[in-house]
Amino acid sequence: MNSWPAILSRFVLGGVFIVAGALKVVDPKGFARAIVDYDLAPEIIVPAVAVVLPWWEIVAGALAITGWRRLGALGALTLMSAGFFCLGVITVLRGLSPECACFGFLSERVGPANVALEALLLVMSALLLWREFRAGQQPAQKR
Repeated sequence: MNSWPAILSRFVLGGVFIVAGALKVVDPKGFARAIVDYDLAPEIIVPAVAVVLPWWEIVAGALAITGWRRLGALGALTLMSAGFFCLGVITVLRGLSPECACFGFLSERVGPANVALEALLLVMSALLLWREFRAGQQPAQKR
């Protein structure tokens, strides 16, 4: 899985998650308020999510870029992308437009553009995960 397109895709995907996580880490209270505005999570778990989720994004993004524990990193990024995509779709379908909180203070309101970005990240991460999984299933070539 060391083709240039795959490496570039891992860098882009990992970089997006590192930046997104880092922008949330600097303002956990703001991120917690944004989570509450979605009106989906029980308020008792919001502080923990606001503190832990950004670090998961940063660590998984960094692991994807470095290639260390690549399968696990891509699995985590795919699960987070799927969750963020579903959250965006549900939010739009409910007619809500809270602050996205995707990129901390740089975020806009949830809308079709956010859902499209999450769909793109989901497709990218799922393809990388699928490719990595398939590469691990192939028998080693004899020399």
